[in-house]
Amino acid sequence: MKVIELKLALVRPKFADIDVIDNLEAGGRKRCTITVDYSEYDVKALIREGLDLEGAMEHYKERITYIVKRYLLTDFEVKDGWDEVLGAIRPYVGKYYQ
Repeated sequence: MKVIELKLALVRPKFADIDVIDNLEAGGRKRCTITVDYSEYDVKALIREGLDLEGAMEHYKERITYIVKRYLLTDFEVKDGWDEVLGAIRPYVGKYYQ
């Protein structure tokens, strides 16, 4: 299992920069950027599906996990946990649940 760090871009919090370092001396760095869509349209679609805020956060976690597994690693864990990543998304999504 690899440990990755999901870092939020400072200027645009809707992007997560993923940096995977595996044997850096041998050029084992992989990097990608994930855009998380949480426009009104996207969030209202989740609400129509019956998801509450916690369900929406789980949805975004599953989508990010799918992307990382599909394009970078099949087995990974987030270095500092999901709280920081989902914490950046929560305020934007949460306003539609108030």
